[in-house]
Amino acid sequence: MTSPTPPLVVAVVGTDHHPFDRMVRWMDAWAAAHPSVRVVVQYGTSAPPATAEGHDALPVRALGELLGSATAVVCHGGPGTVMGAREAGHLPIVVARDPVLGEHVDAHQQRFAARLAEVGQVRLAETEDQLSSLLDRALEGGGDFRVDAGADAALAATTAFGGMVDALVGGEPVARGTDPLRILYIAGWGRSGSTLLDRMLGQLEGVFSCGELRDIWQRGVVEDRLCGCGEVFSACPVWTKVGQEAFGGWDSLDVAEAQRLREKLDRPWSPPVVMTSKATPGSDADVARYVELLTALYHGIQRVTGAKVIVDSSKIPTYALLLRQIPEVDLRVLHLVRDPRGVVFSWQKRVTRADGGGLDQMLRYGTASASARYVFYNLMAHGMRPLRRTPYRFLRYEDLIAEPEANLRQVFAHAGVATPPNALDFLRGHEATLEPNHTVDGNPMRLQQGPIELRVDDGWRTKMPANQRRVVSAITAPLALLYGYRKGAS
Repeated sequence: MTSPTPPLVVAVVGTDHHPFDRMVRWMDAWAAAHPSVRVVVQYGTSAPPATAEGHDALPVRALGELLGSATAVVCHGGPGTVMGAREAGHLPIVVARDPVLGEHVDAHQQRFAARLAEVGQVRLAETEDQLSSLLDRALEGGGDFRVDAGADAALAATTAFGGMVDALVGGEPVARGTDPLRILYIAGWGRSGSTLLDRMLGQLEGVFSCGELRDIWQRGVVEDRLCGCGEVFSACPVWTKVGQEAFGGWDSLDVAEAQRLREKLDRPWSPPVVMTSKATPGSDADVARYVELLTALYHGIQRVTGAKVIVDSSKIPTYALLLRQIPEVDLRVLHLVRDPRGVVFSWQKRVTRADGGGLDQMLRYGTASASARYVFYNLMAHGMRPLRRTPYRFLRYEDLIAEPEANLRQVFAHAGVATPPNALDFLRGHEATLEPNHTVDGNPMRLQQGPIELRVDDGWRTKMPANQRRVVSAITAPLALLYGYRKGAS
């Protein structure tokens, strides 16, 4: 006679670098008290269980098979993990990570899980006794811990979760003993003066200038290029501390995973994937995981530098859509533009990189290609104006150079930063004295220190062929006129 298959309980702590020993201990104690139940615990960086069957990681297929066979599922409060459990037909029992215990960077899992529990999407266990009681109930049978696993139900569930996450992110920051995570995001397209603006903003106390942070995985971790301070990334004391704070060290980060997610979610064609991810469970899991990495990174920067504001000059609007999803983030967009003829002319220059890494020249684009990108990226940046909870401000590069002090004060006000009378002493008329910085990527001028002349780079007026100007004007005319750049101006 065939022995009956024992009940199966699956517990998942996810892949965050913070250990979640508390949940593993609770599951192990329950497993010891229920020897007739098979208990499988995916424990990540936590201490492995002594009684239950433990795996530090599980392949996607293996985890899917376990979830499909499980009687009950216990998991941490990560959105992707919760959604995966529901897609497999379970009403999961959630144990949210607690930042006070060092289990996460902030309290977003606790708020997320509490909100889902309120509307019946999960069962919430805040104590070991609650977890034990819920597991006992789940093993008794009945439908209290099951949901429909069909495609329509999964779609509805993930869509509902998306709304809840958006509502949580859009709420007021919750006091947690540190300042809210405020990011001033310079949006638009390259060769518009963003590195210079980034550098000038970073001169103010409490403001950290990090350059084009979307490229940190490749330029910093993989290629080990020079930080703005002059040290290679791996030797920079600031970025070393950030890596330790965010990921337990850069060596502990799965760089290949970070790059895969960036390539999928942070490309010109990615907005539809990011904006509709809640309706596609596979993409939603990727978005949730990448946002998790970005959350750890930016909070690591905040804790190490003590910054009130982090300035990120990554520019590409798709990346800003991802930053918006960081729990409790206060994201403010500064849309920086420049005369399209100057931008296109700059993209055609041969610019030598001075930050190492084996790439001698910066990327170049032809006239039509650069013009089309100018329109595309700036239109995308314009598209961020109506977004809730994302304050937007517009600035022309030429106006910044003409009146640097007045415009910087306006930008700081947009970022919520006070500027005392002596805050802009680094400016002397049309000269800025720039101190060392810690930018990870950007225009080569990020490596310059000391006095910098503030003048409009308008070499295109005398060096750009007339036929190229006509092509640029034809492609960019609507935006150029909108921005106040007259077609015939020379």
